[in-house]
Amino acid sequence: MVTRSLSDNLRETLALFGDSGAPRTTTEVADRLDLGRRATYERLDRLVDHGELETKKAGSSGRVWWRPRPRPTDRVSDASDWPAVAESLIGVLDDAEVGMFVLDADFEVVWVNDATERYFGLSDERVLGQDKRTLIEEQIAPVVEAEASFAKTVSATYDDNTYAERFECRVTAGEEREARWLEHRSRPITSGAYAGGRIELYYDITEQKQSERAHRYDQTRFESLVEAVEEYAICMLDTDGRVRSWNTGAEQIKGYAPDDVLGEHVSMFYTEDDREAGVPETNLAVAAETGSAQDEGWRVRSDGSRFRSNVTITAIRGADGELEGYAKVTQDMTEQRERERQLRRERNLTEQLLEIAPVRLAVFRTDGSIERMNSQARRQLGIDESAVAEFSIEDLNLSDVDGNPIAVEDHPVSAVLETREPVFDRMVQQERPDGRRRWVSLTATPLFDEDEQLDRIVVAGNDVTELKQKERQLERQRDELESELEDVFERVDDAFYAIDGEFRFTYVNDRAEELLGRTEAELLGCTVWEALSVADDDPIRDRFETAMATQTAASFERFSEPLGIWETVRVYPSESGLSIYFADITERKARERELEQYETIVETVDDGVYAVDPDARFVTVNEAFCEMTGYDRDELLGSHATTVHADEITPRAERLVTEAVEGERDVAKIDLDIQTSSGETIPAESRLAPFPIGDEYGRCGVVRDISDRVERERALEESERRYRTLAENFPNGAVGLYDDELTYTVAGGEYLETIGVSSDEIVGTTVSERYPDDLVAAIEPYFRAVFDGKSNSFEVAYRDRQLLAYTLPVRGADDEIAAGMLVIQDITERTEYQRRLEESNERLEQFAYAVSHDLQEPLRMVTSYLQLLENRYGDALDGDGEEFIDYAVNGAERMRRMIDGLLEYSRIETRGDPFESVDLMRLVEEVCADLQFRIEETDAEITAEGLPRVEGDASQIRQVLQNLLSNAITYSGDERPRIDVTAERDGPKWIVSVRDKGIGIDPDDTDRIFEVFERLHSREEHDGTGIGLALCRRIVERHDGEIRVESEPGEGSTFSFTLPASRDR
Repeated sequence: MVTRSLSDNLRETLALFGDSGAPRTTTEVADRLDLGRRATYERLDRLVDHGELETKKAGSSGRVWWRPRPRPTDRVSDASDWPAVAESLIGVLDDAEVGMFVLDADFEVVWVNDATERYFGLSDERVLGQDKRTLIEEQIAPVVEAEASFAKTVSATYDDNTYAERFECRVTAGEEREARWLEHRSRPITSGAYAGGRIELYYDITEQKQSERAHRYDQTRFESLVEAVEEYAICMLDTDGRVRSWNTGAEQIKGYAPDDVLGEHVSMFYTEDDREAGVPETNLAVAAETGSAQDEGWRVRSDGSRFRSNVTITAIRGADGELEGYAKVTQDMTEQRERERQLRRERNLTEQLLEIAPVRLAVFRTDGSIERMNSQARRQLGIDESAVAEFSIEDLNLSDVDGNPIAVEDHPVSAVLETREPVFDRMVQQERPDGRRRWVSLTATPLFDEDEQLDRIVVAGNDVTELKQKERQLERQRDELESELEDVFERVDDAFYAIDGEFRFTYVNDRAEELLGRTEAELLGCTVWEALSVADDDPIRDRFETAMATQTAASFERFSEPLGIWETVRVYPSESGLSIYFADITERKARERELEQYETIVETVDDGVYAVDPDARFVTVNEAFCEMTGYDRDELLGSHATTVHADEITPRAERLVTEAVEGERDVAKIDLDIQTSSGETIPAESRLAPFPIGDEYGRCGVVRDISDRVERERALEESERRYRTLAENFPNGAVGLYDDELTYTVAGGEYLETIGVSSDEIVGTTVSERYPDDLVAAIEPYFRAVFDGKSNSFEVAYRDRQLLAYTLPVRGADDEIAAGMLVIQDITERTEYQRRLEESNERLEQFAYAVSHDLQEPLRMVTSYLQLLENRYGDALDGDGEEFIDYAVNGAERMRRMIDGLLEYSRIETRGDPFESVDLMRLVEEVCADLQFRIEETDAEITAEGLPRVEGDASQIRQVLQNLLSNAITYSGDERPRIDVTAERDGPKWIVSVRDKGIGIDPDDTDRIFEVFERLHSREEHDGTGIGLALCRRIVERHDGEIRVESEPGEGSTFSFTLPASRDR
């Protein structure tokens, strides 16, 4: 653009040069203008002085001229604006937590920003000019974890500076630095002042790492809870009601392995009548509509048996409210019915927080009336609590910053009611009851109900009178300093001296004396060459001599070695000599070098960088911003900022920048959606900073794509919501998380409602604060053992309830113990049932003992008299008489054995030995020794290999093995008995199996054979009392195990029973 200070002749000349930058010779311009060469030369030279053209010598006496291309920085305003823009951009990059190194072609540090110094604990004096390899080895790598790997990776980029590098590293904490995660990004510099060098950026990703870890921790927390609870069947369903997950409790209660049910519909667990009645679908529909559904009824196990259960189905919804699936919790209710009530929150801490807040707080209704004020607000207004109901917005006596009364419609509350958006830091004046005015910063925040309808408005007021007074004092001091500086600048002129045709000084002004370091008296009569120590080959000689010879003015910039400064020199010839004006431009040159650095940085960083003028039109964008938005640079420059974001973003950004200019905030940051040229939307974060353009302010900023962060936050919220949904609906029990100080951080479950306690009362309290001292002394060791990696289960009595508690560690993704988990089940009814059962068993045992003892004596007497009768009168008896006596004796003997077996059956629980580690292989060998004669008689083959050690009563386990092996020999049929004894690990238990190839059992009889006195064969076929297998089941149940048989007639039988694994390794 031609400036207005040009004459018509100069404008005519400049019009011959297009924006393309193509050069023209002096002769070409003279021909086009139809002027003489000298007049043309003068016009061109004056355009150079105006900065509109550039020139250089071509050949021995020729010269070419061209119009310079505008630099990207020229689009902002004139060059004087650029230092402010650059400094603002660097400040924004610092705020955006981006550390930067700029390296020259020798990989020496030429620039480093504050963020880098803060990250690595460096100072610019120790860094600038240093070789980066040495800096890595001595100062940077030692503070980074994986020091060798870091140094090797970075140094490799210097050996081959042709590629971009990107990796993550962790800086350790030190005396002058914080521990943090950084992402290294670097690439070669291919143009500009530092071409051949490299730029290195370090992004602070600590928050990202913490967010990822929190998400993994929360997911682990949820999975730990589900897997820890074995007495509940917990499964997750998709939106169609198909099984997505299956915990250990579900497998134990329902008998299905995960592979049997995953992908199947939940209706498979319902009875046929419920399926026909549509109960499964109804439960899912109710849960989807109301949030949860509870149902009590019969359910079906994998073996076809039915059990009474209580089922809670809870709908899981995403942050957008869309249904994502269901959580289904099933409790076995066969022995007792669960008494459930949903958890109700009874207390709300909001009231307390409102009262103790150190700032004024008031709650407004949607009609603009005041619902309540805290004590701070009432004290400032000089009213008591009873007067709040009658108080109104008009009574607040608010004025704006100019002292004008604020109408009701302009109050922040009215603004929130209209826009549903919060109002931050609105500065107002308030007249106190005593007549004094105070400055108050108001923030109004909307509160929404579950239907996203505006429910209340909370207004916080902070008295900033003292801060406002200090601000005005600083403004007065600033104005005074600016006035003084203007006076100084008005007295500063360029240095000037005059020389004659012999290049001798004829005049020197004060400024020239100052820069040259010599007085006018010392310089007059001296040649400029000797006074300035100008070398023979210094280009200034040629410039002065050319100007003198051609009588042509010249203007140029040079670095003066003698003076040690950069200077701009303007030479004006005359008949008597030369007039030389020169000025020190060292600072300007430094700023230009900084601008080159800034341009290199701006075009190299991966984040989008932009600047807009006061009208919100783009004046600068970097390549990363163009790639993010999908627009070309030419499309963006000059276009309005709303090209890439919604209309409401501009006033919000301008308000933030205004607050930054006025000192009301240090960092201006805004979240927005970037609208790309293709119509896509990218969630982004922008950090803003103002820069001056004349009397107004533009704004520049760094924009970062936060899509990954938004997705991490969404996943974290979903995981947390899923965990809390399950915890808060945990049936007939409670779940809690606590930290290493034994302070509860999460609590939920229906047991809390049973005892009349809300989760809010528990969260934030310690174990010692919640429970009596004697209970704390009993349970605290279990709570603390969690942080040593140990899990425990124990029973306690609390508030007239009997509880079964589990404590177990919750580990994060790094396998570190992050918290402790407490799972409680109310077993009051079950305990009472067990107590009554034990009393009944005890009475049964006493009865059995009494019966067996009382029957033994008559049986012995009958047997003795029969034997006496046989001895005395045997010769007188015929064959029938002897047979009758044998029947009677044998019957009495069978009765004796049955009584002995019944007595032994009743004493299983009370007369057993303590549990210990038992070697099953040794027991099998001992049993085989006892059965040696029967084994030899039947030629039986018994094999047993790899049997483990188990925990139990050795004599009772031996009795089980003897009964099963003896039966296997007895019922082998006509074939040689072949018997295998094996064992298979199943979690904390062993499944021991005795398999034969005998006559087998009808499947309809597999349950009956374990009952007392039940027999499948007559005594003529096989002798026995019918107590042996019942005795085996009683012994196995004493060991918390189960016994079962799988058989088909003619196919043999397999008896399997479970025993706990030995605690000895």
